[in-house]
Amino acid sequence: MIYLIDDNQNRHRENIGINFVNDEIYADILTTLEKIEKRSLSDLSHLNFLKDADCILLHYSTEDYNFDNESFISGSRTNVVKIVESIAEEGDKIPLVLFSNGMGEAIIDNKNNIRFIREINKNVFYSRLLDFIEYCKNTGNIEMRILAWGKNYRSKEVSTLGALLLNKLVYSKGDDIFDIMFFADVQLEFQRFIELSLTKDDISVILEDLKNNPLTINEFREKINLITESFLKYGKNIYPWK
Repeated sequence: MIYLIDDNQNRHRENIGINFVNDEIYADILTTLEKIEKRSLSDLSHLNFLKDADCILLHYSTEDYNFDNESFISGSRTNVVKIVESIAEEGDKIPLVLFSNGMGEAIIDNKNNIRFIREINKNVFYSRLLDFIEYCKNTGNIEMRILAWGKNYRSKEVSTLGALLLNKLVYSKGDDIFDIMFFADVQLEFQRFIELSLTKDDISVILEDLKNNPLTINEFREKINLITESFLKYGKNIYPWK
């Protein structure tokens, strides 16, 4: 089960046109919590059910609730602290997303295996939530990159990696022969670029081909540009390496 924890004060979701949450269209995989009572910092009993969550989506500004007064406790966020520090442990135990109005674009720790989005703007988060939930429902997988970069996350990642690789060649002469040592400090990024864009090839095949069939810097740049442009246009790479 995916848990969305958001006090939703001032009906923020409804105001930006997000109705599928309250309509419980995906109730089989998505549970929403808006009001969580305040307890002592050491008391986690009312949150025990979250320990078996498949993913926790947490509005970082969610305030505790006083059920006696039927009101939120201004500035009180003890439950947020408990969830982050004791239950999800910043994504180590359970995939965790922290979102809020004051945050910007997604900040993550590991682009290849995202389990913790440490911050993302609330409106951006909700604009991608439906695609995320539908993907989870259809595949049974938690794909955090959809929340981080949108449903076309592969294109975004390939474009970012391609720009990084090309930047390493910016001072190289176009007719010089490409040497893999140009990527000595970005080997993992080059490998990831290959993995994402050339499903029938692996890094060893590419390296062997570069060794046996040397490319000029300009020829190598053209390959990177073609692959990147293909992702941006088609959402996948249509060009072979050779």
